[in-house]
Amino acid sequence: MCLLVLFTAGGCTSKKIAIARPAPTDLQKKFELKCRKDYNLNIITRIVGKTFWIYAPTDKPLFDFAAESPSPPDPLKKPAKYDLLYIDGVYKNSSFNFEYDVIPKTKSDLSNEGIRNEGTDYFNKLYNNLFTAITETMLDPKIPIKFVVMAITDIKKGIEARYTFYLEDYRMASVEGIPYDEFSKRVLQESKGSTDYIGDEIGQHLEYNDIYMPDFLAKQMVNRIRFKFTQSDFPPQENYEEAIIGIIADTTRYYHFKDFKEVRTDDIRTKKKMIFTPKQLDYFGEDKPRNKDLKQNSKLIHIIFEDGKTTFKEQ
Repeated sequence: MCLLVLFTAGGCTSKKIAIARPAPTDLQKKFELKCRKDYNLNIITRIVGKTFWIYAPTDKPLFDFAAESPSPPDPLKKPAKYDLLYIDGVYKNSSFNFEYDVIPKTKSDLSNEGIRNEGTDYFNKLYNNLFTAITETMLDPKIPIKFVVMAITDIKKGIEARYTFYLEDYRMASVEGIPYDEFSKRVLQESKGSTDYIGDEIGQHLEYNDIYMPDFLAKQMVNRIRFKFTQSDFPPQENYEEAIIGIIADTTRYYHFKDFKEVRTDDIRTKKKMIFTPKQLDYFGEDKPRNKDLKQNSKLIHIIFEDGKTTFKEQ
């Protein structure tokens, strides 16, 4: 056990707070030394269960605005038919539970006026250096780490970019087992801001925890669904419900994850609720099994709550 020391000012005096930190493992020492020696980065790491946390504080800006050159319309890109106003997903009681609000799209996308928000040159370099350090220290399959959480924090302005990914996904991308674009879709990306981040050189604001695979998958499914509606060249055209359940099915398929009882969806606008068993998910998604006879013995149970009545419909 070692101590991280934090000084805080209070009136005319300052107080010293000692924060306990578990003694670093050989892997932590190797990673921190790599960052410090090769990239002059003073980062802090912590291992909780099988999750490797990286905290990279900086006093330099992470994001900035840049001009964007107009691009001609893509003739292959399909216009969006729906607006995804809200979506959330959690894993609870052995079930994936999703609620969403989708409406028909009535207006075209507004112009961004030639401005986009992007990472600064410093942020991009820092991000790449951290991934290079991960490549050189954690790709050995014998390392007992499943997830990596990387928090890059501007402690001057209180802005944080956080990335969570399954280490095996990165190993596969590194040897071209999966395309890097696919790996990017599997990374959970969050941008947050708080005055609690300001001046935090040791990551005191982070809630260190071990990442649980079903929770990770639920968040990844939400990200993929949001991407499909808002950024994909091929957004849902007719049956948006089928697109949503297809993404959920594909994600469980990518990770060979079967340790769940069911998937529940709730369309909060239409009040339609649906339940799918793991077996029924085989009939959905872009990567569903190619078997013409799959649907012959399948049943989809729609549970619809309307006007205080419950209606069951089988398909």
